[in-house]
Amino acid sequence: MKKCSCLILIFIFSFVLHFNFICSAAYEPEEPYSAKAVYLYSMDTGEAIFEKNASQKLEPASLTKIMTCILALENTADLDNEMVIYPQSIQDYLYTYSRDYGAVSLGGLIAGEELAMRKLLYAMMLPSANEAALIVAEHIAGSQEAFADMMNRRARELGAKNTNFVTPNGLHHPEHVTTAEDMAIIALHALSIPEFASIVTTDIYDSGPTNKHENLRWENTNLMQLEENSFYYPGLSGVKTGTTPQAGRCFISTATRDGFSYLLVVMGSDFYDGEGEVIDGNMAFRDTAMFYNWAFGSFRVKNLIQKGRYVAEIPVRLSTERDAIRIMTADAFSALVYYEEDASKIRLEFDIPDYVEAPVKRFDKIGTARIILSGKDMGEMELLAADTVDASRILILWESMKGVLASFWFKYAIVFTVLSVITYTFVMITHNRRRRRLKGGGKYRPRRRM
Repeated sequence: MKKCSCLILIFIFSFVLHFNFICSAAYEPEEPYSAKAVYLYSMDTGEAIFEKNASQKLEPASLTKIMTCILALENTADLDNEMVIYPQSIQDYLYTYSRDYGAVSLGGLIAGEELAMRKLLYAMMLPSANEAALIVAEHIAGSQEAFADMMNRRARELGAKNTNFVTPNGLHHPEHVTTAEDMAIIALHALSIPEFASIVTTDIYDSGPTNKHENLRWENTNLMQLEENSFYYPGLSGVKTGTTPQAGRCFISTATRDGFSYLLVVMGSDFYDGEGEVIDGNMAFRDTAMFYNWAFGSFRVKNLIQKGRYVAEIPVRLSTERDAIRIMTADAFSALVYYEEDASKIRLEFDIPDYVEAPVKRFDKIGTARIILSGKDMGEMELLAADTVDASRILILWESMKGVLASFWFKYAIVFTVLSVITYTFVMITHNRRRRRLKGGGKYRPRRRM
């Protein structure tokens, strides 16, 4: 049994020295492809570099089983010791469905067979066993309908707002729909669960003995991760294939090369040719290889900003040494951009104060700048002081005095003092006038008798 290494995902990853990229309608493959919907997502930056009909609702076929596996992993305490029995009712249902609509992928299980939950998940995700998905759903929720409610509730919690699951396995149903973007959201969450990543990157799994079989060997339908297969694509692994005549060929995968990782969703790749015959070969695999070749060949890492680059000046106060200081970038800023993109067209949008006050030391943080290239916000970087400026003691003292003079309590004290002086002066003037009147004519003079 061969296993590829598990994937470590980061949903939103945008800071200095890590990668950002440009998405533009002008940047798209020149080669033809048949997929109805495409969503190519950079796992390094957390954004899509290419979309086509990514919000169009389509049938996902067995991509559905990604959500079924998520719920099984999130609702099973012990994958190895929780035993599940294959009900006869599910076998009868699949027999009837195959008779009416055509054969479906199965894992070779027999009604009454008892397996640990882990083995059911390998059966469901590698050979895309439809009976395994139904067994898991009824075991967890009691019925397909109740499990579908769980699936839709979890999809909304993850942010997949345009999804409506009806079945746990993705067999045709006109109301069972999702979008390429929603499936990317669901797949990214699934890959963040170590058990899921381990399952879907496995090439071959042996069940070992059960009460019905000595062993069941399940091979992964993802032929692009099998080295001996003609569809093999180096660096590709996971996640899930899906095919029905109504949904066409669907495929979700990840690929890593030269330190960069992508997740790709293709839905509705051709199943029939122009004459109505089933196409020999999986067109979703061909579309996938083309998109990865384009992505890895078209985007390059470019150093957009050098560390320590002088980018602006800002006035400085409380110093007699200089009137302004220079501002420089804190770090280099590299980005994943389209190879034809001209890095000289970069533009910075500053978020800095109108001035700074001394003392200022070299490497003090002054503010930030948004990095804009061809109208695309690439990210943010810190700006630092490039000079050391000492403060003037006289200017600091004067600034302190100005602060005191401008304070409310100082103004209150001045007003109070002035009013007090005025009041005292008025009182004293009035008092002195009265005294002068008393001195001038206020003495007692007796009358003369005649």
